[in-house]
This record gives sequence, C-alpha cells and structure tokens, in this order.
Amino acid sequence: MNSLALPPQATQVGLAVDVAAFAMHAGELMVLLVQRGELPHARDWALPGGFVHPGEELHEAALRELRTETSVELEPRHLEQFFTFGEVNRDPRGRIVSVAHLAVLPHGTVSVSGGGHTLGAEWVRAHHPPRLAFDHQAILDRALARLQLRLEYANLALEFLPDTFTLPELQGVFEAILNRKLDKRNFRKRLLSQGTLTVSGERRSGVGRPAQLYRRAKGTRTPAL
Repeated sequence: MNSLALPPQATQVGLAVDVAAFAMHAGELMVLLVQRGELPHARDWALPGGFVHPGEELHEAALRELRTETSVELEPRHLEQFFTFGEVNRDPRGRIVSVAHLAVLPHGTVSVSGGGHTLGAEWVRAHHPPRLAFDHQAILDRALARLQLRLEYANLALEFLPDTFTLPELQGVFEAILNRKLDKRNFRKRLLSQGTLTVSGERRSGVGRPAQLYRRAKGTRTPAL
C-alpha cells in the first residue's frame, strides 16, 4: 500500500490570497477595501483577494488581485506574507485556505477604483472599518497587530513616508498605527538613538521655523520577512 496515497474521501482545498494594504492619509492609517459584486457576501466590503492560479507564486497572486480589484498599478513599497487562515467554515463555498499578505502603499499617489468582479474600491480608516465579509475582520485585526509589531523591530514606519520627512510626520505614523498618542520627547530620543535616521541637510518651509528633514540611513532597508 502506498502510504502517500490520498484517502478515499480526501478534502478538496482551495488556495487563495487576501491583501491588507495600508497607507497614511491626513494623519490617519487607511486600509484598502473592495465592495464585492458576487455571491457570497455580494455588496459587502472585503479585503482584496481571490484564488491562486495554477503555477502562480503567492506574492504574484497577491499583486494580481490587488491590481485587478482596485486598479492599483504601483508596486507596493512593502509586501509580506503574515498569516495563513484555514478555519474549516471560513468560506461558505467550501474549504478554502487563504495566505494573507500585508502591503504598504504610498496613499498620496494612489487612486483606486473597482475592477474585475468588484463594485468599487475605497480607502477607509483601518481602526474603524465597516462590517467585513467572511473572516476579513480577523485578517485585518491580525494585520494591524503585525504592523504594530513591525514598528518595534523593523523600519516599516519609514515605508509610509516620502524619502525625506520631519520627525513629527514620523511620529504621526507611529501614533496612527498604534492608535494612541506618544510622548514627543521620549519618541525622538529613542528614534534618534537607533541609528536608522540621518539628517538630510534640507529644511521644509512653513509657519514658524523651517523644519529639519530626515531620511533613512544607508543600510537600513525594511526586511521583507
């Protein structure tokens, strides 16, 4: 008997990807959602996602679904797998396992619109989304937790900013992701002591004294785990 043979009633499993794509806008952490156009959960809001094609790599499927369902053509500034969701009854169509991806997009340059089988696409506040289809609230919650964790041991906050930025702008990213205020003095002391930032030599004019601009220090790219 072949020990590797499938049992007579082997479960057929579908493989999918879902993408929690984040960006900053007006001091808020935003997540990209689509409105489903088909059953199940027609007209409900959901994370972009879909089934993986035969021979397709998972990250390629994630990028394809993001592009097809939201019309986003830009490459994310950061993309990583962060969890696999495989609960038996997570999808009424059958046993479907989804590999969830976290993406960071530069919101200021990204406009979105529905495509494929979606009725629309919108940026919404990540900490206050509408009711989501399937188990996508659980996926979003875990993505937010992953994002918060990545602030502590990686430079992911810098992916939300342009090449040069002020310290208040960087602190704003931390506060938006953590969903709480931080002490300005302690924040600056800790960030400047890590060696991940360098003074750009430029200043930004505005009301009052021109603000010092910083940039990412060389050799401190965000690792894609």
